[in-house]
Amino acid sequence: MIRLASLFKPEYLFQPQVLLNRLLPKSAVEAEFTKVRLPWGMQIRVRPSEEHGQILMTLGVIDLAVTEVVWRLTDCGESAIDVGANIGYMTAVMLQRLGDRHAQGQLHAFEAHPDIYLELENNLQIWQQQLPHLKVVAHQLAVSEQPGTVALAVPKTFATNRGLAAVVEAGSVIPTDADLLSVRAIALDQFFSPSQPIGVLKLDVEGHELSALRGAEQLLQNQTIRDCVFEEHRPYPTDVTRWLEGFGYQLFRIQRQFWGPQLLPANTTLPRTPWLPTSFLATSQPERAIARLQQPGWHALRAAIKG
Repeated sequence: MIRLASLFKPEYLFQPQVLLNRLLPKSAVEAEFTKVRLPWGMQIRVRPSEEHGQILMTLGVIDLAVTEVVWRLTDCGESAIDVGANIGYMTAVMLQRLGDRHAQGQLHAFEAHPDIYLELENNLQIWQQQLPHLKVVAHQLAVSEQPGTVALAVPKTFATNRGLAAVVEAGSVIPTDADLLSVRAIALDQFFSPSQPIGVLKLDVEGHELSALRGAEQLLQNQTIRDCVFEEHRPYPTDVTRWLEGFGYQLFRIQRQFWGPQLLPANTTLPRTPWLPTSFLATSQPERAIARLQQPGWHALRAAIKG
């Protein structure tokens, strides 16, 4: 039975078709993959049996507040990076914003797990047909402090949540039921030139954020990266937030409100929810970010109403 309170969400208010699909009786999806239409018209192939697929099939988006922040901060024609791209949901958000037929934006998506990388590559092939003017490059690589190889721990629950594979940190305790994969790693400093501006870096690497950012020291020192959106499961301040602030970035906590996201001071204390991780924005242009997020509403969902 569906509780009415669970339907009072912007994902449903701005996407009537998604609400209708939620209310209608559903038959089990037996296929290994199915396609979901994102609010801005792009389709993404998902696994119905896996958490990301279930969320997209139910709500049409994943983590609406972060989606909206990335949507508003990404500009047409610039460069963007998706580290920990998984099947490419946030990649799709940035691709939609990077350009129209006349813009020459580019995006690099990094995914270390070989099986997920194949799913990412499949989605990118679909989107490249829709956006042939954009340069989209997928990399089957981990992003770390230095190039080489790293161990990727794949927990037993990976089958139902394929976002839980994580690079093994030095001194960390590896679950006894986890499988270990050896994967190639690169450092962003060795991959990107400090002279090539990067608009948005989305970072979701399950606790490996500091190592990934240490490998981008030169890019951060030059503030080549304008905006970095990342998850942080620990209370502020952390070694990750201190590292970014040390290069002059201003940190904001991303907070979800019904009528849009808010940028709050990084040290704001709010209750944490088990189903939604805390995310932060580090930006070299705080005035720009504040201005972009001032207007209420969910711009990423407007296409759902227009369509």
